[in-house]
Amino acid sequence: MILVAFILFLLVVFFSYLVYLVCKKVIYKLNKRVLARNLAMLRNSDALKYFDKLTVEQKRDKLIVPFFRALGYNTFDRREFKKAVKFNDLAADYITKKWNKSKLCKRSFYIKYFDFTEISIDTDKKLFNSVYNIDELMDEKYFDGEYYILTNGYIYLFFSKKHFNSNKKYDFYFNMKSFSKNDISGLARFSKQCMFFQVADIFIS
Repeated sequence: MILVAFILFLLVVFFSYLVYLVCKKVIYKLNKRVLARNLAMLRNSDALKYFDKLTVEQKRDKLIVPFFRALGYNTFDRREFKKAVKFNDLAADYITKKWNKSKLCKRSFYIKYFDFTEISIDTDKKLFNSVYNIDELMDEKYFDGEYYILTNGYIYLFFSKKHFNSNKKYDFYFNMKSFSKNDISGLARFSKQCMFFQVADIFIS
């Protein structure tokens, strides 16, 4: 009897994981289509066209926040997209979070503006050659998420927590001024639905 129950349990787990993988693939494909359209609108915006004339605050409001809105995050809900009360050197400017029934389930991104140029980036080796200390930002005192994102307003560098203590190595690079279909495919994996969807969600009605 115990063996039968155990086998049934394994079948349920296997089936649930299979459903999860199928759902996540469908979500990914749908998000990729929507994301391409949203990014095209942002790339053709006046804010990006006159980027060099923008102040730091304008870059945050007209480029960075809309970028994450394009990824599906509700930037108007502080429970999901939290903005720093005061901008400083160590605290993240924004944090994206998943909530379920008013309980915090997961933090995905810690996002920070930093004035860097494309010269600082080695796309072949995926290295960020800058004096900026990512490890310090990702210290557990300030960081409790999946990725730390450093951006200058149009370039987005995704640093994974698995690369902690190797701050020059980034996982993903996206340039709003110049991107391809492959870039969009990679970015779609960081959309809200893909980042927040978990196996447990299959059982939540």
